[in-house]
Amino acid sequence: MIARIFYSLSLFSSFTFADQSNLADLLNEALSHNYSFVERSLNQSDLKIEESAGEILFNTTKGFVVNILSPFKERYEVSQDKVTIFDLELNQSRTMSLEDINSIFIKVLLSGLSSQSTEYTIMPHDSNNFSILPADNSPEIKFIFNKNILSLIRYTDNLGIEHGIELIRL
Repeated sequence: MIARIFYSLSLFSSFTFADQSNLADLLNEALSHNYSFVERSLNQSDLKIEESAGEILFNTTKGFVVNILSPFKERYEVSQDKVTIFDLELNQSRTMSLEDINSIFIKVLLSGLSSQSTEYTIMPHDSNNFSILPADNSPEIKFIFNKNILSLIRYTDNLGIEHGIELIRL
């Protein structure tokens, strides 16, 4: 009887691992494409919705680039060790260490998803939609696909602001 229970549990855990591996592959493939986006953010403290639009370019060899086109023109260049922010309207820039930011979300966008990571767990919702649950108890990040194309990312940042990023593949 105990042998059957262990056998059943091992089958279930191998299916779970396979699902997590497939979802990681799905997101990693999606992160090889460029997107235009509209981001809507809800600040719970003042119940104000803000919107920005731009593009995210993953096809760079050193990291990824986010170009904000509205309401302000900004450019974020993200590499393995730093984030450089360019305010294009004021002609200013500043650089921050990626280690100081310590964001699972940025790490996933930069390096992809791993089904064996100790920094987060992949939580499947169905065959194409899932969340990652950070081990540090920060809020989950939801990835929503439409016909295997990444179409929406939802997350709450460190300030408690909820973000929804609608993506259109370029």
